[in-house]
Formats: sequence, structure tokens, C-alpha cells
Amino acid sequence: MYMTNFLLPWLVLLCERSVHVSLAEVLTNRIVDGTDAAEGEFPYAVSLRHNSKHICGGTILSEKYILTAAHCVCSNDGPRDPQNYTIQYDMLKITEEDVNTVQVSEINCHDFDVEKLTYDSAVLELESPLPEGKWKPVKIAKDFTPSEGQKGTIIGWGRIFHMGPISKTLQKIEVEVYDDETCGKKFNKEHHICLGAPPLGGACNGDSGTALIVDGVQVGIASFITNICGTSNKRYPNVYSRVSSYYDWIHSVAIDL
Repeated sequence: MYMTNFLLPWLVLLCERSVHVSLAEVLTNRIVDGTDAAEGEFPYAVSLRHNSKHICGGTILSEKYILTAAHCVCSNDGPRDPQNYTIQYDMLKITEEDVNTVQVSEINCHDFDVEKLTYDSAVLELESPLPEGKWKPVKIAKDFTPSEGQKGTIIGWGRIFHMGPISKTLQKIEVEVYDDETCGKKFNKEHHICLGAPPLGGACNGDSGTALIVDGVQVGIASFITNICGTSNKRYPNVYSRVSSYYDWIHSVAIDL
């Protein structure tokens, strides 16, 4: 199992193996309402695969380490078996074939709390370093405070509409990142960043672990949505883990940064 509904009946983690019983079946038009990323636009993006099937995304920290969401690979009891996971890199279009794949050798879970959805971050160590290629490591934020009207970009290979298929091509969409006062009314602003892409856009199942990028820097990790896919706004935001809150922990695990 990769997802259970938590906290409220409409909170759902974004892992592709999620099963979400929604209030209504709503189809939106493609992430949701995104566009295809260009070749080389996000060279740090990777697909996280469970038994060769895409379940989440992640970002390259270095040739040996990947950043993703804890709920993709961890439970309250700790990490799941790393031998079931591989990452696929340097691929704008993902495939179930073993092309550009590397085995995960170790899963490092932060202090993930499945009830509060805090510390939803994990660092994967790879069995072997990434070969030279087009990939580049992501820059992660040490500090981040969103301003009113702050714009960012989210990416992913998740479902392109509610209950629809995943996208084989990496998607992107511009979002509004809500200020901490707005996010803190419902969520823990020390751990969470809230965003939206109204009227019909946002993250969906399969986008977990992917990045929220602001000014070329990763500030968030896709964690959960608060309504059905494609309805992200101030009332029902997409919620991302705040990278700056985990910056020191990430560096303590990924020792080659």
C-alpha cells in the first residue's frame, strides 16, 4: 500500500499507487493542465519506480543521492525494502524498460509522521553512481519565505486528469505559491508550502516526490493534495514539504553535497 487518506477525508498523498474516493468524478484536461517540458529543461528530474513501474518522482542531489517524498518509500516503521526500487534518469519520456535505470541501495527516511504528514522527505542512496550524461544536480533552498503572489513551477509524470492515466512525458505548470500566513491557517508552515494552479491545474497521483521550483531552486517536495486533482486553490491547496526545513538533514545524509 502506498497511500491511505489521512487527517480529513479529502487529504490524499500523491503517490501513483494511491486510491482516492472523491466527492465527485471530475475530468480536467491535463501534472493536471500542464504542458510538456522541453528536453533538458529539468535535468535533475527522475522517475522513482517500484518493480519497474512509475510511482513517484524525485530529484538528483548528486551522482549517488536522490531526494523524494518519504511516503513513497517509508512507513511509520521506517524504510521499505530498497531492492524493490529503481530510478530512471535522463528521460523526458519514461518507460517501463530498463533504460537509464539505477538500483536503489539504501532508503533514508526523515522523521516521517504519517498522521501529521510532516517530515515527508527521504534521501535515496544509489547502488552505483549515475553515469555521465545530460543530468545535473538540483539546487535546494536553505531558506525560503514565499511572498504574496510568488510564482513557481511544479513538474511530474503524474496523472493528467483525475483518475486518468499517468503522463509518459514530463509535465510542468506555473503555480502560485501562497504566503505562510495563508498556508499556516490549515497546515504546519514549518513543514508545508501551499500552492495552487486555478482554475483546473495542479499536482495529481504519481507526482509525489517531484519538485516545486522557484527561481531555479527546489523549495518543495510534492506531498499531498486536499481535494480531487485539478482543483488546487487557496481553499484546497496542493501541499509540498518545505525543503529549507530539512536542508541540514539532507546534507547530513547526502554526504557528497
